Order: sequence, then structure tokens, then C-alpha cells
Amino acid sequence: MNKYQLDAKGLACPLPVVQTKKLLNEYDVVETTVDNFTATQNLEKLAQQLDYAISVEKISDEEYLVTIGKQLTQEHTVINTLCDSCVVPVTQARRVLETESKVEILVRDETNVERLHDFAQKNNYNVTIEEEDDAYKVVIEREDSTVTDEPQFIEKDDSYIVVINKKIMGHGSEELGTRLMKAYLYALTEQEVLPKKIIFYNDGGVLVDKNRSHVLSELKELEDNGVEIVCCGACIDYHNIELAVGNPTNMYFIVEDMRKANKIIRP
Repeated sequence: MNKYQLDAKGLACPLPVVQTKKLLNEYDVVETTVDNFTATQNLEKLAQQLDYAISVEKISDEEYLVTIGKQLTQEHTVINTLCDSCVVPVTQARRVLETESKVEILVRDETNVERLHDFAQKNNYNVTIEEEDDAYKVVIEREDSTVTDEPQFIEKDDSYIVVINKKIMGHGSEELGTRLMKAYLYALTEQEVLPKKIIFYNDGGVLVDKNRSHVLSELKELEDNGVEIVCCGACIDYHNIELAVGNPTNMYFIVEDMRKANKIIRP
């Protein structure tokens, strides 16, 4: 098994992902060192995309070791949310269980434990909860024959994504544009066909901020119904955004999502 060690500390997004992906064409395992947790999130998305195994080790507050490999094995996917408040455990668990029968989620607070438990019960999944030190390990497992009780009219069209790059809708009055954006997202929740993903960047990133957004109830409803919500990591840093919904992404994946989509809607 050939392995490569990549020092990506100090590299701007999306260079750690781009360089790691190139190296995985030549090596079985790539160990990438990065200096921020957002970079580990983006590398995790790369591993999921390639269907490779991944492990993340926190060396210090400014150094993480991310190992991605073709020949690494693990019994089931483990989602570690202990170091990142931006991760939405239910969304991550739902995504894994679309293709796998078992997922393990590490969470720190009881609120997320309750949400995961409710999610499992709603879908008739088996769930076990163990308290470990100052955290919880939640294991959710489904049987192949398990049928969810989600409303049948909710569908996802993989070719349909929404891109939002402003905190208001349209041009002109900011007050009117603010109202229109809320009305738009509410109307989106009422559609029979929901988007696969909503991408926020630039000023639009403020709409996923914990303290400055006026559309969190609409976004949380969309996320609860399976819509993936992501926000540009560089925009999160620039606007000092504290994510209330969704997960960070980077320009590499934004470009890829837009390239693959057959239909892009921008309000």
C-alpha cells in the first residue's frame, strides 16, 4: 500500500481538496494535514464522493490530520460532531442511511441526541444511545425492508438545485427584497418537488446565520425534509457567520454541484 503525506496548512480553500484528490489518483492512502476544521469537512465530502474511508485526528486547535484511503476499512460510517457545531447530525445520518444500513454519530449535547432519537423512531430505525465521558454515541440501524413514513409527495430531483448569493430577493428596496426572500423560501417548502441542495454564498450566507437570518424556520423545514443546505466556507469566515442550519462547503464543490446539475434556480 503506497501512502503520501500532504502538508496543506496555510493553503486557501479549495486547494487542500484539489491536491488531495489528485494524489489519490496515484496513491492508495493520502494523509493531509490542515489547519482548520472547515478543511476537514471538505475533505470528508471528497471521501464520501469517492466512496473512500476517512479518519480525522485533531492534533491541536490549529492542526488536523485527515487520512483518506482506498484500502481503509471500517464496519460502518462514524460521524464525529464533537469538534464542529456546524454539523447537523440528523441531516448527516439521513444521508448515510440512504446508502448504508448503519451509522454511528458522536454528539455532545442532549438536544441533538433527542433529535436523532426522534428521527430514528419516525423512520422505524433501531437506535442505541450510550454516554461516553462528556459526549454521547448514537447508533442508528435500519433493516433493508424498512419503509419510512415520510409524506409521499415529498420528492428530490437530483438535477435541481437552488443558488442564493444575496440576502434579499431582486434589486431595489431592501425592505421589500427581505420580505420577498422569506416568501420565496416559504413557497419552496410547499413545492411537491424539492431541490436536492441549496447553495449559499457571498451575502446570501447571512441567511444561514444563527443571529442575523430571518428565514431559519423555512430553511430548517427544508433541511428536515431532506434538502441539503451548504454555505461557502470563505464566505462564512468573511461574514463571521455562525451556522444555524447546513454545513460548510468550498468553491470546488460549488463548481462541481453547478456543473452536474441539469437545472439551477437563482431567486
